[in-house]
Amino acid sequence: MKKFILLMPLRAYLIPFFFLLLASSCSKDKDSPTVVDQATQTDHSKSKQLRQFLQVNLVANEACYGASRIDPTLINGWGIAFSPTGTPWVNSQGGHVSDVYDREGAQVLPPVHIPSPGGNEGGNPTGISFNSNAADFIIPSGNAAPPSAARFIFVGVDGILSAWNGTWGNHAYLKYNNSATSAYTGLTLASNAGNNYLYAANFRTRSIDVWDRNWNPVSMPFADWHIPSGYAPFNIQVVNGQLYVMYAKVGPDGRSQAGQGKGFVNIFTTSGQFVKRFASKDKLNAPWGVAMAPASFFDGDMVEDDNKGHGNNHHELTPQPAILVGNFGDGRINAYSLQGKFLGQIRKHGRPLEIDGLWAITFAPTTSTIDPDRLYFAAGPDLERDGLFGYIIKDSTRHQNGGHGQD
Repeated sequence: MKKFILLMPLRAYLIPFFFLLLASSCSKDKDSPTVVDQATQTDHSKSKQLRQFLQVNLVANEACYGASRIDPTLINGWGIAFSPTGTPWVNSQGGHVSDVYDREGAQVLPPVHIPSPGGNEGGNPTGISFNSNAADFIIPSGNAAPPSAARFIFVGVDGILSAWNGTWGNHAYLKYNNSATSAYTGLTLASNAGNNYLYAANFRTRSIDVWDRNWNPVSMPFADWHIPSGYAPFNIQVVNGQLYVMYAKVGPDGRSQAGQGKGFVNIFTTSGQFVKRFASKDKLNAPWGVAMAPASFFDGDMVEDDNKGHGNNHHELTPQPAILVGNFGDGRINAYSLQGKFLGQIRKHGRPLEIDGLWAITFAPTTSTIDPDRLYFAAGPDLERDGLFGYIIKDSTRHQNGGHGQD
């Protein structure tokens, strides 16, 4: 029997991510629409369509998702960070750990316990980042070794900032307990003027919290006075040297609110200066995940209407990199040009691909040997009571056998 995981600590901190979604059954695919599919109706008028993708479920907490491996500790899979060699760490918010897998979902290390406000276990990790600089973000050693750099750094919806350097075994070290003031829902690490900084989305204070390489809090503006009141940073990620901030609507209860058109995406410099509004409303629905897809991810299957309105005439485009933005609200993945033009939604079987409770989307680092066209994801399906880790990839078989047809 499923365990219902609406944790009391989350309610106590007015955690913003539990809200009513459409009830979902435990299955590896969501191929049967339960509501009028507005995106399916309107996406055909867009200039480009992204067809024939496959969802491969690698790890789930229950067998009914059809994953290759069952891991009961994976509950509400949230943030993902890779080591340079391609080892993914997947935060399990409901399991209170960070799970360490290989590219196919096999366990590499025992789950790393994340500290909570009350102890060295039981935390609620959301965002995660890998630190490659041995001189930055130093934490004490858990054994006789001298202090050393944190390799993986975590933030939690319970306001905890913690880190792991391997000397504490399968436990992370608690660096800051900001549970009285903060609910962190996303984390990234980036460089500004030659120095590394941590950036966390604080949904509770509706701001971006920043720490320098020595763990000192730093003030940066991250201001957009044109964002409507009632929106808060939901996630922050570095993409192509700039910081993308996803905003979600804050509901009356302080939690994130789903709904088509409820979301914004801004670009900032790594010093917190506003660059531009990248995307607004439209297909955004409590956006959280973001990644830059290589041109090869689309496998040449990008077409453009002739813009004349004469039937179904299309001509091929040269594939280009694109920015992908994942919606937590409806589980869909939006594709944009690098300039912010909406291109369409990732599709399968003639409809937008939907991953219930979608959080992180990311590609493996180019320093690894993982297929660069695998878009890895983490999710918390069934109202975040379950966990899922897998990847999305082009269905090359269907593409080769008529994949350019209308889907």
